[in-house]
Amino acid sequence: MRSKSRSSFLFALTLFCSIATVFAQDQAPAPSFKEGDTWQFNISRKGQITSSSERVAGIYELVLSQGQVKVYEVNGNQKTEMDIKLDGPGAGLLAHVGKNEERPTLKFPLSVGQKWSYEYQTTPTGARVEQKRSVEVNVAGIEQVITPGGSFRAYKLVRSEQWQSGGRNRTVWNRSTITYFYSPETRSVVKSSTASENSSATAETELIKFTPGN
Repeated sequence: MRSKSRSSFLFALTLFCSIATVFAQDQAPAPSFKEGDTWQFNISRKGQITSSSERVAGIYELVLSQGQVKVYEVNGNQKTEMDIKLDGPGAGLLAHVGKNEERPTLKFPLSVGQKWSYEYQTTPTGARVEQKRSVEVNVAGIEQVITPGGSFRAYKLVRSEQWQSGGRNRTVWNRSTITYFYSPETRSVVKSSTASENSSATAETELIKFTPGN
């Protein structure tokens, strides 16, 4: 009986190691974009999240045109192009296709276990002084993710961000976590969720539709 249990344990351990090895060796190369690639995302939120690239709830469209990604806010049949500013909502959406190099949401080639960190300065809406923020990104695994745009095998990444706020007599550490999933099939993040340690506010972005270009 002990021999059978030991064999089962060794089989399970071998299987786990094999899967871990496959995931560790699996890599997502830098995407090759095509003219006309188009992504539509839906953003929903509950409460107010302290973010350097706050995006209002709604539908947004990203289009690769003449080598650059343009961002549009969609309202019914109307589309309004957004200005791309470093601390603006347009820049936050560009991160979903890896086009925000100063704040690398994605770093290719992606592989499970990969980590990177960076710091940046920002002045959030309503703040009087700049904040220095520290970010760490961890490629945590590979999962099957379902969104309105389809079902995708995606890399799970966890982005932890922290910063200080408050005055001379009171300092508060703020922390937020973004969990997002990158699909090589769509060459983009297909889903992301944001949570703040200091509030109950949440935000979620999902891919509605991806149309490959020519």
